Amino acid sequence: MAKDYYRVLGVPRNASKEEIKKAYRKLAHQYHPDKGGDEARFKEVNEAYQVLSNDQKRSQYDQFGRVFEGGQGPGFGQGGFGFEWPGGIRFEGGAGGNQEFDFSDIFEDFFGGGGGTRTRSRERRGRDVKIELSIPFEESIFGGKNEVELSKLSRCARCGGSGGEPGVKMETCKACDGKGNIQKTQRTFLGSFTQVAACAECQGSGKRPERKCHECYGKGVLNAVERIEVFIPKGIKEGEILKITGKGEASVSGGIPGDLYIQIRVRPHEHFRRQEDDVVMELPIKLSQAVLGDSVDVETLDGGIKLKIPEGTQSGDVLKVRGKGAPSSSGYGRGDLLIQIKVDIPRGISKKTKELIQELKKEGL
Repeated sequence: MAKDYYRVLGVPRNASKEEIKKAYRKLAHQYHPDKGGDEARFKEVNEAYQVLSNDQKRSQYDQFGRVFEGGQGPGFGQGGFGFEWPGGIRFEGGAGGNQEFDFSDIFEDFFGGGGGTRTRSRERRGRDVKIELSIPFEESIFGGKNEVELSKLSRCARCGGSGGEPGVKMETCKACDGKGNIQKTQRTFLGSFTQVAACAECQGSGKRPERKCHECYGKGVLNAVERIEVFIPKGIKEGEILKITGKGEASVSGGIPGDLYIQIRVRPHEHFRRQEDDVVMELPIKLSQAVLGDSVDVETLDGGIKLKIPEGTQSGDVLKVRGKGAPSSSGYGRGDLLIQIKVDIPRGISKKTKELIQELKKEGL
């Protein structure tokens, strides 16, 4: 029975090219073997995409339920086929033609490009670094400055990343004849596999120094501890991520460094908690203050204020102080300070107090 490629990708038969591409990218991510996915489903998804993304093949498939190129179409059936697998591996089949599998979309997300120069360029980029940073509650409201210490692969300070002693000339790498990569081919019963890898001698640059740097031994990078200043924006929330461009690991082949991603953790406060753009606190008051009203001193994040307690305030009532909350997520102004009232009921009261309460009871209070 012919496969239903539309069902494989989960799109309607009248789906646009963009919808097909979007569905393919999502499923390719989900089933990619390098991500621990189902390899059989990954191949099936690719097979469907090669047909439905090609106008001529899609037209044949819609008319006849199959594609007549290369024996059995773009799948792994009869006829030859060839594609470049992620990691620079190209597979070429034997008899009956040559099918081209376009992995450019999946390459772009996994390896930074569709192959060739763009793939190698992405491989030159240093690795990203991800860390967590714990900050006080007050700093999450008002912002601030922090410092993190990272042990990571960094550009060698002595040679500036060139791998050579300062002042020496660069010469063409003999191992790869200046190409920057080494190609290896292996034959199997399925066909020939050709893998292209960056030259280990020149790290893919095609050039080597006449004399290697004695600090990094010609690698251009080494493990080092770096202190990085981090500016915390006002109003940052728990779990938000800061990105510092170029502060990740250095590239081993002279490319740009990766980025540093910092996930913020906000330490709980003894008295305050955040509720969207508002800050919430609890205020205990006496029974007499709740009944008769009062003016009390309250310590907020911004300092001390006088708070008026209205007569007849109930336990659980919330009094609002405008503009004393967290910076608004809209970028304008601040939220409010919400003060939740808690009326303390005294324990072990005196005989006189009991008598007074008994009188209140008679009054229906």
